[in-house]
Amino acid sequence: MKTTYWISGILMMELGGCGTHNPKIGSLSKPLSPLAKNDENQSTLSDPFCCMLPQDIDVKLPEYGPKVNDLERFEQSIVPYVEQNGVDRESFIDIQKTFEARYYSPWNYSAPPEKREDASWTLRAFRGGYGSNLRPVPPAWFESITDQSNFEAYGTLNQKAITLKWMDIRALPTDKPLYKNPSRPGDGYPFDMLQNSSVNYNEPVFLSHTSKDGAWSYIFTNNVSGWVKSDGITIVDTQTISSVQKTEKIFMIEDNLPLRDDQNRFYAYSRIGMVLPLEREEKERYLVKTYDRNNTLNIVSIPKRSARIGVSKINKNDLILIGNQLLKNTYGWGGMYGERDCSSMIRDMVTPFGIWLPRNSSAQSRKGEVISFSGMSNDEKLASIKDKGVPFETIIYLKGHVLLYVGTYQDNVLVMHNIWGIRTIDKEGNKGRHIIGKAVISTLELGSELDTYDLSQKLLTRIESMNIFTHSPATLTRALKNSVKKQI
Repeated sequence: MKTTYWISGILMMELGGCGTHNPKIGSLSKPLSPLAKNDENQSTLSDPFCCMLPQDIDVKLPEYGPKVNDLERFEQSIVPYVEQNGVDRESFIDIQKTFEARYYSPWNYSAPPEKREDASWTLRAFRGGYGSNLRPVPPAWFESITDQSNFEAYGTLNQKAITLKWMDIRALPTDKPLYKNPSRPGDGYPFDMLQNSSVNYNEPVFLSHTSKDGAWSYIFTNNVSGWVKSDGITIVDTQTISSVQKTEKIFMIEDNLPLRDDQNRFYAYSRIGMVLPLEREEKERYLVKTYDRNNTLNIVSIPKRSARIGVSKINKNDLILIGNQLLKNTYGWGGMYGERDCSSMIRDMVTPFGIWLPRNSSAQSRKGEVISFSGMSNDEKLASIKDKGVPFETIIYLKGHVLLYVGTYQDNVLVMHNIWGIRTIDKEGNKGRHIIGKAVISTLELGSELDTYDLSQKLLTRIESMNIFTHSPATLTRALKNSVKKQI
């Protein structure tokens, strides 16, 4: 029997930046018998999940579904596509010259860069939904979290800070998830509406105020705002800010490298896209500055193979090193569980080249020279991408999802993207998802051979535009002006 859930008062806003997809819940391999009754105090409930240890539950593990042709046909390594379509640039481009100003912008704020009404939109947007127990969240919880958000104190602290660890950025001051409707694909796990984004270790932030209990802090990074745990940031003084900004930087090109000091004390794991101030360079390693909660300077060591000093020119070697690591990522909505979604994957991939991109998909799609697909057939879209797209410098956009164009291969337009699933529909019209849940190389017709493929939801049909983020938007501006003049 199917159960229908209804929610009122939900306003969906774009948060992390990728499309919404959801898996179907599988059934158990065989009925589970109740526990044997050993004594009068033994539970007689028919659901053993209430009282058994996980290792005692006899549940068949899920199996892989049908193979997806694109993922079998095209090598899931970035090497052949970089070798065929990549370039070694001989000079820097304009966008690379503005990276540091963008990255350190939170330390230039003297007040929050948004009005309180704009920053507190989540208090008005989220007035219903489902919690981790898949039951409706009561109105009293929203009243409590609104009070805890303490927006009466917005902009009262106005302090510069630095992060002490990698953290989720939440839309409300809570770890608890909020789902729109777990019974519908795309409205349940993993799409927690309160997961806004994430922030790297040792990243500059601006502190507006804290929750009433002080456990959460409302911050601004260089690309997003929201709530982080207060024990994950520390206030920095003017001297520290000046020292960091004047120092040469290193850009991480390796994930999950443990950062330790000379006493072998662990501080954090590295992430591609992390930027750290350089203390000094030695034969085989870089020594970089980090700060603890007492604003005390600590020096950690990084092997030279894992980072680059300063912004790198776009080059094939680093595209391969970075791209192949990102293709190992599983899907992480808004950066959940330390993973990446579609927009954060692209953002992190280009950061070592000194290219700053916004965090969410819609904003990313507006960077650089934008080329609309409005009114085009699918064949015309493919022709336009082949003709005008620049491999590894072009984003292809559809509502809720972005893909990085990696060029043509065997005459196919190929993209790299981190995707949750392929949209499906069965004979009864029930919508679902064939889960991918990771970064892949594919065509824009990913999964079209599946029996339950939803033809109306084909990526190629849904893409709206592409933008070459390394080009100046002036090209589009002139074209629009000429178009307007002709109409007049």
